[in-house]
Amino acid sequence: MALDVGVDIGGTNIKLGVVDAGGRVVARSRLKTEAGKGPRQALERVARGIARFREKHAVGSVGVGIAGLVDHEYGIVRVPPNLPGWHGTAVKAELAELTGLGVRVTNDVNAVCLGEWLFGAGRGCDDLFCLTLGTGVGGAAVVAGRLLLGANGAAGELGHTVIFGNGLPCRCGGRGCLERYVGAEYLVKRARARVKAQVKRVSSHRDQMPLFGGLQPERPSVLASLPARRLDPEAIGRSARAGDKLALELVDELGEYVGLGLVNVVALFDPGRIVIGGGLAGLGEPLFKAVRRTVNRRGQLFDGRRLEIVGAGLGGDAGVVGASRLGRLPG
Repeated sequence: MALDVGVDIGGTNIKLGVVDAGGRVVARSRLKTEAGKGPRQALERVARGIARFREKHAVGSVGVGIAGLVDHEYGIVRVPPNLPGWHGTAVKAELAELTGLGVRVTNDVNAVCLGEWLFGAGRGCDDLFCLTLGTGVGGAAVVAGRLLLGANGAAGELGHTVIFGNGLPCRCGGRGCLERYVGAEYLVKRARARVKAQVKRVSSHRDQMPLFGGLQPERPSVLASLPARRLDPEAIGRSARAGDKLALELVDELGEYVGLGLVNVVALFDPGRIVIGGGLAGLGEPLFKAVRRTVNRRGQLFDGRRLEIVGAGLGGDAGVVGASRLGRLPG
């Protein structure tokens, strides 16, 4: 049985798994990244984890998914957003030296896309776009049955495409980027502002109710009853699915922004399927409904066009599963 190791390196955690040819994770482990201590210590611990796997499993190769721009020939990561001090790290060479195995490295969302394409929600579709929504926004594409890397290994960076020409400033230094409107922290910030405004408005209306007989007061959102620390994407999604008006407005707005970004994806890549994953995909059907509505309204959708927008299928395993397949790809 062909077995390979997939490694998903994030800013907080590193996930490792032994994956078989059918995409099944047969062994797994998790490490703290401790990114601030530098890349070498993390890669050494990854190598020790792989060595423990090899005591029980005959693995053929190692694949790594890591956030940032990746030089795919040399396996060097550049400007990783959540890994301070890792810029310029030769992940491929260092891990190959530590393990004695063949190593290939790609961007983390490329790994997710590869996993979903081969074994998840993108299976059977050779023109696929994969979008991840979380703290940031990531994108990757499979075009004509091949993972699209681009001339500089930077294809698919949908989060920093512009949806508003002179929009809000983004942490990348640009303005109007999609990520600036749909990242998790921006969703929570909008939610807190809307809840605060609603509480103020409801209080003001309550004071004026005696002047307007028969007028029904506005019902406060359930989000207003939550302490600030618990007003997070999970709570917003749960409230939206339960029909809370304010939560639905927030998710609807988020879905419209995501849809605007995907309209451009549809025009550029003509995918047959778009797979949406990441933490914010947990907002559920209210989000997907809003995304589809915007794409259908704003996109060039002609009779017979094949386009599905679906949720990811592999959950937290997608990056590990996809990374494990890198050594099996041609080239």
